[in-house]
Amino acid sequence: MTHKTGLSNIAYQQIKSLILENKLKPGQFVNESQLQEMLGLGRTPVREAILQLSENELITIHPRKGIEISRISPKTIHDIFEVRILIEPEILRTSFNNLDKDQLLSFSTSFHEAAASDKLSLPECIRLADLDNQFHLAIVSSMGNKYTTQLMNTFVDKLTIIRSTVSAQSAGRLSVSSNEHIKIINSILSGNIDEACVQLKRHLTISYDEAVKTLMYTD
Repeated sequence: MTHKTGLSNIAYQQIKSLILENKLKPGQFVNESQLQEMLGLGRTPVREAILQLSENELITIHPRKGIEISRISPKTIHDIFEVRILIEPEILRTSFNNLDKDQLLSFSTSFHEAAASDKLSLPECIRLADLDNQFHLAIVSSMGNKYTTQLMNTFVDKLTIIRSTVSAQSAGRLSVSSNEHIKIINSILSGNIDEACVQLKRHLTISYDEAVKTLMYTD
């Protein structure tokens, strides 16, 4: 994996933000010089960021053609959610006692705020997508297995793009998803682990269906 220096990490985060905010659109081609000008950074950090973005499949490098902002395909969505539906409920079942109750209450408060919002801006949608990632990462990390945590981390950027796209297309989904998270948390806190696992699997299945449906309408 490419090692990111301070400046290359800044370049990586800034380019990723442009992708998440749809300022660099799926299928769009750019080149290194354009990115350097947009970011006000030199060749080396931008090139290192490009390599890292390519490794994370957020961009595709085409020799002699340029850099393409990656499209998230139905197959990618299927593969990510297939793994998540298989492992997340089982991790929750075996490791729920390891979850930090105060952290769960903090998540619940944030999800209640999101559920009460009628309409959110794109930056707010991205912030809540990050909150969603952190909640699911907390569940996976509760197992204390670095390999499952690393696996989940490989999904994070693509999941943020998927969630922000779904939220932008369907404001109601954000509220519904937040309520799904609240139900999962309430079941965990009440000690009803069977119900929590059922709720988590249902939430992931609905999220997958909504992501595929949104992709069909935005292609």
